[in-house]
Amino acid sequence: MSMRQHLQALPSVRASAIVLLALACFSLTIQAGAQRVRPGKVTSLQATTDKDGSHPSSTEITEAKNITCLNAVSETPNTKPACRIVAPGFSGILAIGKSVNATGPGTVTLTCSGQGFLRCAARVN
Repeated sequence: MSMRQHLQALPSVRASAIVLLALACFSLTIQAGAQRVRPGKVTSLQATTDKDGSHPSSTEITEAKNITCLNAVSETPNTKPACRIVAPGFSGILAIGKSVNATGPGTVTLTCSGQGFLRCAARVN
């Protein structure tokens, strides 16, 4: 092979090396992702209160879980709505962003707390 032929072959060698390097990186990324622990089941609860009354939301849990009040809004100005939670080991009102732990299996029920027409949401995970 002449020097000219060697120089012409050089770009294809570089391209092949780059492709092999990219495949190796992709392969390592896939293997690293397989090592992560799968997160537990997350349940979203949404409740409302309107002219017809309260419309709670419930879910069953099989073990201790964390419950977070995500949002609570009212159509009445200058009010501070919140999430009312009834769960194993807890019954009370949570402000937006606050969390509590249910102590074991049972039913988690969300109702909205406040004045006027309300909408609230909580996460159980």
